[in-house]
Amino acid sequence: MARILQLSDIHIVPPGTHASSVLDTPALLRAAIDRLCERIDAIAPVDAVLITGDVSDDGSTESYAFARKELERLGLPLLVIPGNHDRREELRMAFQDLKGMPDKGFIDWAVDFGDTRIIGLDTLIEGHGAGRLRLESLNFLSEALETSDARSVIVALHHPPIRTGIHFMDAIGLENPEDLSTRLSPCMKQIRVVAGHVHGIYHSLIGRHPVSTAPAICSAFALDLREDAPIGFMKGPTGCVVLDTGTEGLWAAMPLDPAEGPYSF
Repeated sequence: MARILQLSDIHIVPPGTHASSVLDTPALLRAAIDRLCERIDAIAPVDAVLITGDVSDDGSTESYAFARKELERLGLPLLVIPGNHDRREELRMAFQDLKGMPDKGFIDWAVDFGDTRIIGLDTLIEGHGAGRLRLESLNFLSEALETSDARSVIVALHHPPIRTGIHFMDAIGLENPEDLSTRLSPCMKQIRVVAGHVHGIYHSLIGRHPVSTAPAICSAFALDLREDAPIGFMKGPTGCVVLDTGTEGLWAAMPLDPAEGPYSF
């Protein structure tokens, strides 16, 4: 079994500026890391921190440097994939020393923790909101599944291969989920697909495999299923995910908004 802390959609901008003119994302990340450091003993042992994209909001070198410095405070191995707001080469440069990080091409990697293999896939189309798995990434996935002796597999990508019903987000979702399903279907291992992008908690299936999305560090989208739903974000709730692999593994959302307690019953 492995225990993974999943953070997603950090959207860092250079300190002193705001994402979407509203969100002080450097302050939000610093506060989130403060809370996680305070609570890390409660969820220990944690094997790694998985960041499922949109590390930066503007792709700037300064934003990645700030994010890396704050994430290092957790003192845990980091695993990173790009999201639609990221810039591939700037992200690679900031995290080039991480285990599994390729030195060129798409940011696809496979890293093992005990009997668990974590496979990160690159869905970034630079300059576009939607995502796509290219043939190179799909072939990487097939090989990583075929060559692994791991009992459990986590497949991580930014754009989830499911629809949420939030129309403005589904319009910039993963363009080819059927290709992912085709590559996963022959594998008889226990696979969970995890993603970000939608700034909220959604569960579904791709074939027989469960799919889960994580809340964001910085903001959320209201669950509004109307076709004319207002396009925009809410300041909360924010959170992250604690994921245990294995047949009895637990998926749990951890809120990061301030809350008092615990109080006795």
